[in-house]
Amino acid sequence: MNAPGMPPPGVPRSPDPRTPRLAWHAGTPATVLDHCQGNGLSGLTRDEAAHRMARVGANRLLGEKKPSFLSRVVAQIRDFTVLALLGAAGIAFVLGFVGPAAGGFLVRFGDSLAILTIVILNAVLGLYQERRAERALDALKEMTAPTAHVIRDGEPAMIPAADLVPGDLVILSAGAKVPADIRLLKAHDLWLSEAALTGESLPVLKNALAELPSETPLAERVTMVFQGTQVDRGRGHGVVTNTGMHTELGSIAGMLAEVTREPTPLEQDLTRFGRRLVLGCIGVSALVFIAGLVVGRQSTRELFMVAVALAVAAIPEGLPAVTTIVLALGTQRMALRHALVRRLPAVETLGCTQVICTDKTGTLTQNRMQVRALLIVDGTQPSGATLYQVKDDGAILTADAQKAPAGTGPLSALLLSAAHATAGDPTDAALLLLAQRAGKKARGRVVSEHPFSSHRRMASVTLDDQGKKTIHVRGAPEVILGRCTHAITHGDGDGDGDGGGGPVALSPALSQALLAQGEGWAHKAMRVIALARKPIEAEGGDDPETGLHFLGLLGLHDPPRAEVAAAVAEARAAGIKTLMITGDHPATGRAIAREIGLWEEGDELLTGAELDRMDRQQLVGRIDAVRVVARATAEHKLRIVEALKARGYICAMTGDGVNDAPAVKAASIGIAMGCTGTDVTKEAASLVLSDDNFATIIAAVEEGRAIYANIRKSVFFLLSSNAGCVLAVFAASLFGWRTPVLPVQILWINLITNGLPALALGLDGREPEQMREPPRKPGGSMLSPREYLHIVLIGAVMAATAMAAYNVALFGPERAATPALLLRARSICYGILSLGPLCHAFNCRSTERSIFAGGLAGLFSNRALWGAVTCGLVLWAVTIYVPFLRAVFNTAALDGGALLWVAAMSLLPVVAIEIAKRLRMR
Repeated sequence: MNAPGMPPPGVPRSPDPRTPRLAWHAGTPATVLDHCQGNGLSGLTRDEAAHRMARVGANRLLGEKKPSFLSRVVAQIRDFTVLALLGAAGIAFVLGFVGPAAGGFLVRFGDSLAILTIVILNAVLGLYQERRAERALDALKEMTAPTAHVIRDGEPAMIPAADLVPGDLVILSAGAKVPADIRLLKAHDLWLSEAALTGESLPVLKNALAELPSETPLAERVTMVFQGTQVDRGRGHGVVTNTGMHTELGSIAGMLAEVTREPTPLEQDLTRFGRRLVLGCIGVSALVFIAGLVVGRQSTRELFMVAVALAVAAIPEGLPAVTTIVLALGTQRMALRHALVRRLPAVETLGCTQVICTDKTGTLTQNRMQVRALLIVDGTQPSGATLYQVKDDGAILTADAQKAPAGTGPLSALLLSAAHATAGDPTDAALLLLAQRAGKKARGRVVSEHPFSSHRRMASVTLDDQGKKTIHVRGAPEVILGRCTHAITHGDGDGDGDGGGGPVALSPALSQALLAQGEGWAHKAMRVIALARKPIEAEGGDDPETGLHFLGLLGLHDPPRAEVAAAVAEARAAGIKTLMITGDHPATGRAIAREIGLWEEGDELLTGAELDRMDRQQLVGRIDAVRVVARATAEHKLRIVEALKARGYICAMTGDGVNDAPAVKAASIGIAMGCTGTDVTKEAASLVLSDDNFATIIAAVEEGRAIYANIRKSVFFLLSSNAGCVLAVFAASLFGWRTPVLPVQILWINLITNGLPALALGLDGREPEQMREPPRKPGGSMLSPREYLHIVLIGAVMAATAMAAYNVALFGPERAATPALLLRARSICYGILSLGPLCHAFNCRSTERSIFAGGLAGLFSNRALWGAVTCGLVLWAVTIYVPFLRAVFNTAALDGGALLWVAAMSLLPVVAIEIAKRLRMR
């Protein structure tokens, strides 16, 4: 074999700078065999195959090395907030171990056990989510063939596909999966299904002898078959050119492995928030400890307990679990709106999405082509052409709204030619439906067929009708007219019995007029197809696809989905840019964009060819104004994602084919099509649309914003409730009083009595104004300075009421604090700091609207919150009245008078907040 990387004679390099593979498709079978040192008859010898295997390795797709279970566990506890909790648990354990032996095991070590339980719970939840996440590469591996039919030592053999090496001679037959990238040597009616790799919906007819330029797109390389695709019908054989990670499928696997998912905006926000919160807690705890040592009213152990209590009080231990559960509940609501979430943090990412890059066909449109207009050449008309309109029911009308006679004349010939479409895609299906409604049926036996491809931009079928052969051709007008010499017009007929007129010479002026008509239709969002035919007089001779007789033009329209225009308008009102990516003609893309309200004055359209000529910097500089990308490929999608991210945008990208997977994975949030998408793309995506509808994306954005708003409510509630505990402990330490609430009591408040309402707040409904605001900017604070001020004020009110009750209960009529009074005072303080947040939860539903104003923030609009408050009340009561738990929580049973006191003090913050809301409204 030639030196690696050195192209042999006749096998040029691929023009793609990212692809080091040679352009095998452009070389002849002989030159490829020569370069691979293969044998087109007997294949490789087993010894040579073993030698090459040792040199190039097995024919396998390599995946990312999966981390061990231990490393996964370590990753779960590496979070700054979790480490702080572990530190607090360690201190609590030491204090319980070295302190007095009075009390049972739970009394001494209950604090540290409770904290460790939280850490373990969060780690288990995280591991569960990770286990469900990265499977894109596994899905790719499932596309590879398990075995291969080869010729070795001149004999056929079935070997594991992993044992294939470059130079192997592989036999292909119907139903087989292609085991490697192969240059065909011979092909007999060989059709390959390549939709998963290239996105082409129709099977592709292969031709081993075709002469292709090196820059031929992947979907047009008819001399090659690629790993992971499947033989639809026919047979052939060829030589292996690339194996493993050097195949086209391997290239995609390599890109998937290189693309790393960045933390979502919510994950980044929570990390920053937790770090600042923990550092602040440590600072306050250290300050209180040092101040206590200076004052000298408490022992060192008591001061340690105060510091631990402060840290435990300030850190919202239940926040990770609350966030996870709120996100999980959000996925259920999204599923009801046809959006299936695969990664929990991605639920909220939609809420801050700034750009949505979407496919056109099937997502913005119905993917249901309909013929809307016909044009035929008619010598009886002064204009030289006759225009017809096609109604929804298939009725063909003349310019004066009369039903057209479709039984004779050139219109009949056009409809008959349309009846010979193969129905391989929506365009062909539209032609067939038009012909069927006009009563036209295909005639004759199919002799040969050449399907449509984006390289040829045309398709043809040759028919034999009782010994008379005719070729029918359809495709892009500029291509078909370029191959036509005549036009079928009104006349005596050409003897085929379909009523068509005789052929007349097609003048350049008429050709230009027809092309202009087609351009006009394209600007009205129509796909324009030209039809032509020609009788084949004898075998051989000239190319049958030249010298054609033009039949007419058809204008087809794929109507937008009814709900898309409103969804695009809603996205714009929400500050979200929509970028359409389509393989269609630029005029068609622009017309559809105008029709759905996507296009505005000053917007730009970019074609795939223009994008190929631009470097990264040029694309980044222009991407802001681009609203439509036409004639685009899957590779262009990845470049668009990279450009948008370089501009600092949070972007969503839709995709369906395997080649879309890298762009889908690289986007801030990847969206796969559930109806037409491949498993690889679905695994790479964070969101799967079960209805492939753009409106569903906007509905998911709405849910994402609501989820983030609810998480902020939960954070505000937890911090303002915790602030009451922090300030109470802080004030007691300054006054030299005994700690009013113990760490185990604070943990119970944070996790249970506060945790349940925090979860219920996550079930609040969607606020209508959320979709009239711009996306939030990642990197900012979760809460505003005003909200932090409210947290401090609310905490101060809670702390003041709790400490007032504690002071009165601690120092009885004789102003002497006894152990019994201390136990009762702590129980009262613990009760106020437990029940106060339960009442305060109703106010957290809105910082502006009163709970008595009704609507979404009304007192009775969230039933789950009432259930959470009731459960919180019961769970607080069991720690007061169950003897066994009283020993664990260091509480005393409260009488009726004390309970009334607790209830009254718990309601004071609600009264204060309602007064503040009324004052703000005025």
